[in-house]
Amino acid sequence: MSHKVFAPLPANDNGCGWTQALDYRQANVELQGEQIADFVVIGAGYTGLSAARKFAQLNPNAKVVVLEAQQAAEGASARNSGYLVDSTLNDGHMSDTGLQQYRDKYNLNKSGVDCVSQLVDEHQIDCDWQAQGKFHATAVPAHQAKLQRFSQLLAELDLDHRILEGAELKQRLGTRYYTQALWTAGGIMLQPAKLARGYINILPDNVSLFENSPVLTWRKQGSDFLVSTPMGQIKTPKLLMAVNGFMASAGVKRRQAFPLTLTASMTRPLTHEEYAAIGNPEPWGLLSAQAMGATVRLTQDRRIMVRNTAEVRPGMNMSISELEKRKATHVHGLKRRFPELPAEVFNSTWSGITCISGNNGQVFDQLDSGLLVAGCYNGGGIGLATLFGEQMAHMANGEMTDSIAMIQARPKPNALPPQPILGWGVRLRLMRDRVIARNEN
Repeated sequence: MSHKVFAPLPANDNGCGWTQALDYRQANVELQGEQIADFVVIGAGYTGLSAARKFAQLNPNAKVVVLEAQQAAEGASARNSGYLVDSTLNDGHMSDTGLQQYRDKYNLNKSGVDCVSQLVDEHQIDCDWQAQGKFHATAVPAHQAKLQRFSQLLAELDLDHRILEGAELKQRLGTRYYTQALWTAGGIMLQPAKLARGYINILPDNVSLFENSPVLTWRKQGSDFLVSTPMGQIKTPKLLMAVNGFMASAGVKRRQAFPLTLTASMTRPLTHEEYAAIGNPEPWGLLSAQAMGATVRLTQDRRIMVRNTAEVRPGMNMSISELEKRKATHVHGLKRRFPELPAEVFNSTWSGITCISGNNGQVFDQLDSGLLVAGCYNGGGIGLATLFGEQMAHMANGEMTDSIAMIQARPKPNALPPQPILGWGVRLRLMRDRVIARNEN
């Protein structure tokens, strides 16, 4: 395989409210000198950490190495909205159609939920686990038909759910903004940065995690791969690319996956008076019934998170001044829902990368003997990334599992147009969706 060069990765901003809530963690050392390993993972997010852990468990005498360009578990894995879900809204937007296709998709998502649940239980990972379901909601009566169709689909599959309206919905959420919501039982809300940090803490002793070690080049040499960082080089017969939205930067799956930059803001913990003003509701997580509508969470520690932007950006991440402009959009969304709260209640704003395909397909492939790649979770990253990472370890170990068979039976990402046509098309689609969802943000 030809020589590959990583494009420079943008630095993560320091504004993520999830990571700010954690104690300081000293980063591991950089990779230095020449080393040899049995299995190398590039990327220390949910996928990479799960793959390294499982491979090390399957091969206790193997040397496993994880390379992370920046701080481990502080990229997209720590920056998402913290939804671990089995059922997803089937609305025709980047989603499967047909009952059996949806059932297969649900079963795969449920396997991801079970995978994370088992890890959290086994290792007692503190991640603010809330098994209270999730909401899909709309503020526009014309969009209620979409929720009704989703309800019919869930009923066909005998999945626990119900529709809330009026005073009951206002009491549950603490806002009159939404006209209707559909609650599904399977959703779990958690603190994503705590979970990601927990994945680091449970790595076996035969895993070496090197941070601030961006991969500059990788190439195939005989039956091995040579991976170079600024201070070192490592040789391995098995290499996993677990870089999700940065697959194109790594030189793999350039035409199957596409990164989007999202931004979110989170409030400080609400005071007792502020919380009482919105009715003292129980914590909840809510997704819009409309593509590009706002994702909103009320957390256990009485903070409100709003995410209502998605953009195509060459640099992907944002400067402080750019984040401040997006924060204004988040403030607008907050005040629409909770006019009782002051605009200055937000105390953190951050950006993050999500990875999508054109048909909701995920990447799970062996590209060459010993070269594997996984990612592109289309917004379902916590469960699927954990599951895919573990199953990549089994694949690297030469094993076939029921989960691998289930993953491989799912649709593969279809081919995307080349740049710059792809970027133009995605921008136009996002613009259209923003117009449709203008009353849902």
